Amino acid sequence: MIDPKRYTNGRIALANLSASIETLEIGRIESASPEGLATLSNLLFLRGDLLGRIADHDRAELAALESIALSLSADSIAFTRARLAGRFHRFDEAKKLLDRAQEAGYPAQEIDIERAALLQATGQYSEALALREKLAKDDPGIHTLGALASLLAEMDQWDAAEIRYSAALDRDEGISPIPCAQLLFEWGVNAMRRGNLERAEQIFVELDQVLPAHVPGRGHRAEVAMALGKFDVADALIRPLVDSSDDPEYRATYAEILAAQGDAEASANQAERAAERYELLLARRPEAYADHGAFFFMGVGNRPQRAVELAFANWELRDTPRSRTLLAKALRRAHDVSPVPAGVS
Repeated sequence: MIDPKRYTNGRIALANLSASIETLEIGRIESASPEGLATLSNLLFLRGDLLGRIADHDRAELAALESIALSLSADSIAFTRARLAGRFHRFDEAKKLLDRAQEAGYPAQEIDIERAALLQATGQYSEALALREKLAKDDPGIHTLGALASLLAEMDQWDAAEIRYSAALDRDEGISPIPCAQLLFEWGVNAMRRGNLERAEQIFVELDQVLPAHVPGRGHRAEVAMALGKFDVADALIRPLVDSSDDPEYRATYAEILAAQGDAEASANQAERAAERYELLLARRPEAYADHGAFFFMGVGNRPQRAVELAFANWELRDTPRSRTLLAKALRRAHDVSPVPAGVS
């Protein structure tokens, strides 16, 4: 068990993060610099990840684009553009830009970190593993060991992954709860994907103790509670997120909980609102939301053909075991809803 007292209070840590963002926003107005804008972008992406705020991701992208416009460094420009492309799942574009950044002389370690993420995201596990192991050997910290653990989990090497997750936590020498919270989130999500719900619940409870305001952690904990039949717990966890986050994932989960509780009318209302939001996001960033949209429309969104379209688009972006499973499930769901007529092959 993790002792939460070893870290700064979660609320204070998030307040400090927001204060840093506000300071950089003021500097952005007074005298913007490429370095300051890049830092602002990174912090906005981080807060968006922690609090489920797509609006922060949008602001982060704008800050990154402003830093590119002011930069005179070809390697930094290419690297920043590569990170943006990777963040929003434009993987082919990201790989080309990363090659360009490397050719222009961007630091090798940063290139390797980003390249490992791209290789992993697109299912090139052997190449990703070689890089992750090298990075963890060269700098065995919470980030490198945690990234290696998540890759091993994705490769279905769960025992090895759990060992690396534990080692990563042991190597955390900082006082901020944020790195620990992000690692616990990845750990819990991977336990969910294995169907080990009790283990996932245990990990998400620890995450809640370290950083109670971690929105994705609470959202996934609600999914676990629902799967375990703890509908009251799931409802209590998800309700606050529906209004605090602009990510439709939490409204979709709320719709699923309502459906499981037998409130079909309220569930349909929430699902319709989530569908509208998903379509807006898909129109803006189709690559980034194809997988989430497919899961939603395959389930409570109840548009199985739309789910097939999105799952196929996601599979074209990255041919991984998860993308193939998602596509297969979407196809089965569409077939079950609209079976082939007798005599037609």
